[in-house]
Amino acid sequence: MSQTPEDQATGLRSFDTLSRSFDRVTAAMSVIGTAAILFIMVLITTDVVGRFFFGRPIAGVPEIVSMLILSIVFLQIANTLLRGKLTRADGLLTLLRSRAPKVGGVLDATMHFIGAGLVGVLVYAFYPLFVRSYGRNEMIGTVGQFLAPIWPTYLIVLIGASALLIAFALRGLAILLATFRSVSREAAR
Repeated sequence: MSQTPEDQATGLRSFDTLSRSFDRVTAAMSVIGTAAILFIMVLITTDVVGRFFFGRPIAGVPEIVSMLILSIVFLQIANTLLRGKLTRADGLLTLLRSRAPKVGGVLDATMHFIGAGLVGVLVYAFYPLFVRSYGRNEMIGTVGQFLAPIWPTYLIVLIGASALLIAFALRGLAILLATFRSVSREAAR
């Protein structure tokens, strides 16, 4: 089920405003990722045409494509989560939500908080790689043909992973708030 930030509204104005603002940031990141996909398509097509018709391939296409694919994933994954389109098995959650909404909501929120924790481990582990690659100006490619610094890709991974961590936490909190607000509304009836 596809969800938008409006579907995740908690009724707390400041939290909902923060969530909508963050959604706009992740949407902009996703647009950049989509532009990178289009760039890859043009680059590969140009490389194939240059190779076939002129015997002149574009240097570094495999390296550029590999760096961009990694960047695209991390640019788009936070928005994918916020939209409810990240692949997951939710049969148990659907069953729990229909029979015990509070338990289902708490379990769903807990799973999101665990996701935030796991992505936090990724950010913590990846940060030294970024610092090292930036400090040493590490390159990818072949000397004399094509060289490019790897740190911009690592920076995008860090930014995207940090956005995913925040997205998991915000979504988990939104689910938790919505669960307890709906339970308290039902109890008031």
